[in-house]
Amino acid sequence: MPTLQEVKDYLGVDGVHSDPILLSMLEAAREMVEAVLRFQIAKINPVPELVKQAILYAASQLFSNREGTDIDALNSTLRAMLASLRKEAF
Repeated sequence: MPTLQEVKDYLGVDGVHSDPILLSMLEAAREMVEAVLRFQIAKINPVPELVKQAILYAASQLFSNREGTDIDALNSTLRAMLASLRKEAF
């Protein structure tokens, strides 16, 4: 799971004024990725780099477009990114 600092580095954000919203976006991104994968990330060790990149991408989209993120488009991108790791539905 990416850290707050990794998200800040990915976005090029300095300082602490955005930390609360970034933490919120990071949590939302993790939940979105888990929904796509159909399993909890905490259950895989080590976490694949592709999963970390998907979380960073989702968090960046949520943060950069917080006035109106296209969730359907974001979910579609995440499904495409994570297709090889996604569990089949039962």
